[in-house]
Amino acid sequence: MPADCLSVAGKMSPFIFQNHMLLANEGESFLSLNVPQPLKAAVHKLLPAKAGRKVSALWHFRSRFPWALKMAMTEGRPDSLIYFGISPGDDLLCTAVLHELAIRRREKNWMMSNYPELFAGNTSVAYVVPVEDRYREYAGLFGSKYEFLQYAAVSPEQDMSVPPARHIIAELCASAKITGRIALRPYFFTTETEKKKYNWAQGMIAIQSSGLAAKQPMRNKQWFPERFQEVVSSLKRDFKFVQLGSAGDPPLNDVVDLRGKTSIRESAAVLANCRLQVGTVGFLMHLARAVECPAVIIYGGREAPWQSGYGCNVNLYSAVPCAPCWLWNRCDYNRVCMDTITAQEVIGAVEQIASQKRDSLKVEYYELTPNAGERLPFNTVRALD
Repeated sequence: MPADCLSVAGKMSPFIFQNHMLLANEGESFLSLNVPQPLKAAVHKLLPAKAGRKVSALWHFRSRFPWALKMAMTEGRPDSLIYFGISPGDDLLCTAVLHELAIRRREKNWMMSNYPELFAGNTSVAYVVPVEDRYREYAGLFGSKYEFLQYAAVSPEQDMSVPPARHIIAELCASAKITGRIALRPYFFTTETEKKKYNWAQGMIAIQSSGLAAKQPMRNKQWFPERFQEVVSSLKRDFKFVQLGSAGDPPLNDVVDLRGKTSIRESAAVLANCRLQVGTVGFLMHLARAVECPAVIIYGGREAPWQSGYGCNVNLYSAVPCAPCWLWNRCDYNRVCMDTITAQEVIGAVEQIASQKRDSLKVEYYELTPNAGERLPFNTVRALD
């Protein structure tokens, strides 16, 4: 992996970028690529493989010793360095892994992320570093564990992910070699000041009309903007709506329009005040769960709620014969799984949640055993045969 690969990482699919990182972490370390060939041959001949890789790493890292020494004096060394992807949703899911590591007394966990605001106030992470390869090299010098997390293999050529056999949080924890009971939820900590700023949103419904502005947009996750509008129009006499999302998302009428106007932390504070959230599978679904905001999630059939959702939500899933396919954008059936979900069903689901007392959300747990993967007994409110 070339040393300048990270300079173009932002132009790559997060999935492809992850695969580059994974390949770099397997077999002979890429850290040895710049070692002169005669020295490399001598090292491999005289030293065991593990020791040889360590010497190669030190040789490649020699120009960064002053920086590494300063890091060691100020921040010490991590027990684990966690990395998943380059999107905020990926990193938010990692908070579940960090939580499970912390309660297993692996307490000095570093997170490699370009979204440090996700981890503010989270005592399960000791330090957040940017997505730069020098931090992986630094962790390797001290023998720290580098945990590259994955929940599904991907195939860009086939425009799909391989469907996971269990909940994606369970898969992420398994890739970090965690066993035992785990909680299937992410974590996000808002401050009282942040929540107070948006207390005007109390009792409102947060809604997002599209997820196509995501780092890895997927058309097979998309519902229809006109149906989102139908939901708002039908319920506006009883509820007020606030629209979250990106500036380019389709605008909705009769809402407080915050598209493109909130940071991640501000969006979290809005959700923490709202009565519920309405949207599709994506970052805001996970962020709402992290701040204890129930949601109506329009799943369609690309993925199933037992694979990525939360039982405390109302999950509208279409169990058509091809579901869950985990295709990104390609569909041979004109996205019938999304088309069959009506605005009236979403309206009914909103009214169902709104009629219940707002309380701490129920947490699902999973018993993670080595080399085991099975479906979770997830309940869904809709299954179209």
